Amino acid sequence: MTPLMKKVLRPVLALVLALLPSSCIYLRTTAQTYQATQTAPEVGGARFRAEFIPRGSESSVAVSAMIVGGAAVTENGPYQLRLHAFGRTGEQLWFRVTRFVLTVPGRLNAPMEPRAFEGRADFTPAQAAGVTRASLLFGTRIHINTDHKDKEVHIEADVEVMQQGRLRRGTIRIPMKLAQTARGESFFVPSEIVRSFRSEKLEDLPPALPAPPESP
Repeated sequence: MTPLMKKVLRPVLALVLALLPSSCIYLRTTAQTYQATQTAPEVGGARFRAEFIPRGSESSVAVSAMIVGGAAVTENGPYQLRLHAFGRTGEQLWFRVTRFVLTVPGRLNAPMEPRAFEGRADFTPAQAAGVTRASLLFGTRIHINTDHKDKEVHIEADVEVMQQGRLRRGTIRIPMKLAQTARGESFFVPSEIVRSFRSEKLEDLPPALPAPPESP
């Protein structure tokens, strides 16, 4: 059970404590994220990919005959942005962002303060042979209204890539559209409570980051 799931299901689990020992729960999680609609842009031989990580959630639960039948969780905004660059072994050393603008067509055009993306990301080996990856996590959370008309966002960023001893500069543009993915898991709730809450508090759990993608 991930830290986000624990936080979302805390009131649900409190209810389950009063239920039968055989109580089980089926959790269906739907993630609302944004996916690129065009080929990954390239600067300095590196191809770039943007990732919106959901940091908010909504939950609901169904109870029948004193047994928790199922719960639904929707992972959505606010979002934290992670920008990935994919290169080749020995070719790129690092990249950094010098300007970033998020656009929601028809509603928002927002340049981001430099402190939100300061620092540089170093290229390290990815799983595929000969492929390297650098990932920069933005410090600012981005509020996008997925419940209404914000079905599309555009990213524009000026980036610098250190490639084979030379600094390459360029601008990347990534149009993205809202997409949904779903997954389901079953839990025997009492054992999950014992295992998950024996020695830790929910407030102490750090927000987990998903594994980075392996391709642009």
